Amino acid sequence: MSHLIKASSSNQANKRHLSERCSVNDTLSFIGKRWLMAVLYEISVGHNQFSSLLPVFSGLSEHILAARIQDLNQNGLIIKVPKPDSVPIQICYAITSKGYDLLSIVASLHDWTDAYADPDQEI
Repeated sequence: MSHLIKASSSNQANKRHLSERCSVNDTLSFIGKRWLMAVLYEISVGHNQFSSLLPVFSGLSEHILAARIQDLNQNGLIIKVPKPDSVPIQICYAITSKGYDLLSIVASLHDWTDAYADPDQEI
């Protein structure tokens, strides 16, 4: 959505300032996109085609699923793998080593959340 923010806005200036001070903010913004990490996780456990991912997320539109797959692909976290023996050619998704590295970091964050999060408070 940052592409929808005017370049001259104070919100955009704040994002640039945060990015210059700590690039982790950019990563957190990316992985914080709704459904992104859930889609990456589901691909990692074997739901590696669009048609097998859609039923996993009952509240997710095809448009958003396609956008998240594109985000993951463009950032090198997954790759598209065509099944050459299928007619028409079907596309499967495979996680890259970069994607697995991110999943392990997120797993650590999940463990931290389980250890320290108070269900009655925001972190």
